[in-house]
Amino acid sequence: MAGGKVAMRTRLAAVSLASLALVVALAPAARVRACCPAFPPGPDTRVKIAEQEILVAWSAATKTEHFVRRASFASEEAGFGFLVPTPTEPRLAEVGAEVFDRLCEEIEPRIVYEVRNRYVLGFMLASTPLTAPRMASEGAGFTRSMDELPTVDVLQQTRVAGYDAAVLRADDAAALARWLEDNGYDARPELRAWVEPYVQAKWIVTAFKFAGEKGRVGTGSLRMSFQTDRPLFPYRTPTDQRGGGNTLRVFYVGDGRASGGLGDAGAKPWAGQVKYASSSPRWSLTQLLGDAVPAADLAAGAWLTAFEDETWPGGEEDLWFSTDPAGAELIPTITVWRERRVLIPAEPFLGALVVGFVVLRRRRRAS
Repeated sequence: MAGGKVAMRTRLAAVSLASLALVVALAPAARVRACCPAFPPGPDTRVKIAEQEILVAWSAATKTEHFVRRASFASEEAGFGFLVPTPTEPRLAEVGAEVFDRLCEEIEPRIVYEVRNRYVLGFMLASTPLTAPRMASEGAGFTRSMDELPTVDVLQQTRVAGYDAAVLRADDAAALARWLEDNGYDARPELRAWVEPYVQAKWIVTAFKFAGEKGRVGTGSLRMSFQTDRPLFPYRTPTDQRGGGNTLRVFYVGDGRASGGLGDAGAKPWAGQVKYASSSPRWSLTQLLGDAVPAADLAAGAWLTAFEDETWPGGEEDLWFSTDPAGAELIPTITVWRERRVLIPAEPFLGALVVGFVVLRRRRRAS
């Protein structure tokens, strides 16, 4: 029975953080539209994720996943909010957003210099050195009654990474929706349908909201740490938020080269493409990750795998990761060719020609 509960929690984990990748508009006067994303009351108002980068680090030893997100948003409203269900009460922390700058730099193509010879025929006395560099891309390219009414328990309230966070335990989705409405959120029907399975499974729901300026909004990087038997990314989205149009970049840190698959078994193909995979980055993982992932949860020889998905958001199923410690590295490279001119002297050929001509004339005269 206990194993079944763990399995249930693990299956649901895939969508537990989906709303981290999905934002909602906050009406400046009163109400935050919660999660995944929701739109404000006006029919023409939209909130869009302008950029999205995700870091997933999983420790097989402790069964702990650290989920870090950096995103910026294009908005016609001055604030946003979102919900994040997790199987257990999460630990929240703000981490330095520069971790994504370092990771992006790490996966950039490495420059490799090669020299090749170009043989030319010429006169040594008249020749001058010539080196002509030329660039060519080779190798592995860069190949989301009143007393009986159900209740909502507020487990903790805190401010982190510029968000006001409330960690909630709800008896049912209707009670959670009432709490959201009473606390300035707006829970649309699609959101209630989306969160219903998590409430039934006794999951914890964390509500975030923040205020910002209209236009492009950047937030601090938020880490959520939770227990899971299998590493995952919350890919499934509410029905009214599917349609793609954004690029999702996922960095995965684990005990081998990572691959991703959709569905409970992770057997269905995912649109994400591997752009980088290595167990020996130019900088160590502790240097690359900084405070984003506790060093104690980084296994020796851990791999970094980077994916890009041009179809997000639009997932109908959840994304699970598997790893292969014997997988092949994929390090994008750009080869810069430097041509070295190698002169083949013409003088010996010319001399041999002159000698042959003289010998031929003498033979003709002798005959």
